[in-house]
Amino acid sequence: MTAQEFDAKVKEKALEWARLLDERTAAMLVLDELGRLEVPFNKIQDLQDGEEVSVKAMVTLVSPVRSFTRKTGESGRVVNVQLDDGTGKCMLVLWDDDIKLVEQGYVKLGRTIRALDCYARKSNFGPEISRGKFGSVIAED
Repeated sequence: MTAQEFDAKVKEKALEWARLLDERTAAMLVLDELGRLEVPFNKIQDLQDGEEVSVKAMVTLVSPVRSFTRKTGESGRVVNVQLDDGTGKCMLVLWDDDIKLVEQGYVKLGRTIRALDCYARKSNFGPEISRGKFGSVIAED
């Protein structure tokens, strides 16, 4: 495949996802479809506070979207998505624009997702992950 063909597939993938994916994530999906992407996934039972992680797990719960006001006075939205990879459960926290993944049906009950380059932390309710600056949340078919 030429570089131009690859770039065209990346743009096509971004459009397929209604531009919810950045170029890097769309490229990762294209590489995965071509069988050329290998991501080492962390087990939920092994998540450590402060660690950068990638998790592949099934969505077992999606909370209602909540709106709130930040200390700065700006409004925000958040939704919690419970994930289960067979070794344990954790909460994936989606903020603001990432909530479109739930609203548009990409992240839904029973679907397997890949949360790549996310930040892990321990909360009072167990392990929690959120998308980092360069992270991605990708739903599988």
